[in-house]
Amino acid sequence: MSHARAPAGPSLSGTLRNLARSRRARLSLGDLVAPFEGQGGLGQVLFVLALPVLVPLPPGASMILALPLLIVAPQIVAGRDRLWLPGWLARRTFDRAAFTKLIGRVLPLLERIEALGRPRISGLTGPLGARAVGVAASLMALVLVLPIPFANLLPALALGLFALGLTRRDGLLVLGGYALLGLAGAVIDLGAQGVLMIVHRLAGRM
Repeated sequence: MSHARAPAGPSLSGTLRNLARSRRARLSLGDLVAPFEGQGGLGQVLFVLALPVLVPLPPGASMILALPLLIVAPQIVAGRDRLWLPGWLARRTFDRAAFTKLIGRVLPLLERIEALGRPRISGLTGPLGARAVGVAASLMALVLVLPIPFANLLPALALGLFALGLTRRDGLLVLGGYALLGLAGAVIDLGAQGVLMIVHRLAGRM
């Protein structure tokens, strides 16, 4: 007897395209996340909020842009389907044109990944798997908020894969997120050891 395969989650790229068509000069954070709520949990919201830290940023910028991630990720751990944002954060606005440009850069790769993504390794995207992803995403969001030089790219990519994995119900993408999480931890550890070595050498010369 054949079993019907559970469908993949809604198209993130399609929702992003619709958002990019907005003609408003500025969008609030609440405006940004509203179209993604209720579409397969908070995976899409996690991806959208990770977008700004997926691009090279000046020092300290990721500390500000990653703050909403610290609010979203714990809510995935709690199993919430709809996002709660404090009013002051939901009202924060940003330039729509700049965000539309960012969407244009991300969409080609996103569409290719979505085309390949399909429901598999369901244990990693089910209720317990999603909570585990929320814990990992919370750790990565914390790393992004901390003032660690050049440490934003790998955690942001891990968040992107986690989010796509939850959205497409694709455990293989989630595994990719965990792999990047491990790589990010190794890079941060090496960087921390390098900084400590420099500090010890400087202290020895005093």
